[in-house]
Amino acid sequence: MARKVFRSKVDRWVWLVMLTANLGALAAITAVVFTDGRSFERVIVIFACLLAMAVFAAVIFGTSYAVDRGVLTIRCGPFRWKVKLDEIRSVKATRNPLSSPALSLDRIRIFHGEGRSVMISPADKKGFLKAIGRELEE
Repeated sequence: MARKVFRSKVDRWVWLVMLTANLGALAAITAVVFTDGRSFERVIVIFACLLAMAVFAAVIFGTSYAVDRGVLTIRCGPFRWKVKLDEIRSVKATRNPLSSPALSLDRIRIFHGEGRSVMISPADKKGFLKAIGRELEE
């Protein structure tokens, strides 16, 4: 089977949070640039804000789920997880808001291995489930 990549569904509230955080970082950069202060402190604040903006962008644009050669690779910004398809025990729909590599509350919880699970939110749920050879369980 050819490699299939599924983008994460992104809820509007996630876009709003990320936009607000980036605008806050830009406001902090602007405030630091136009105020008196030590050069070193200004550089640190600007660097920290730019780093935060880069992480936000990496999460929004870098969250995906790839199925290839019997392995599901989950990517969320700089983080990676791998789940062997033959270790998946069950797949259930959830709206659990706990932290996970999912940018929507319209999620799938994948139970795998020994008591492990991960929640994801592929935009194309049906295509994703077909790619991993599973159906949602009740």
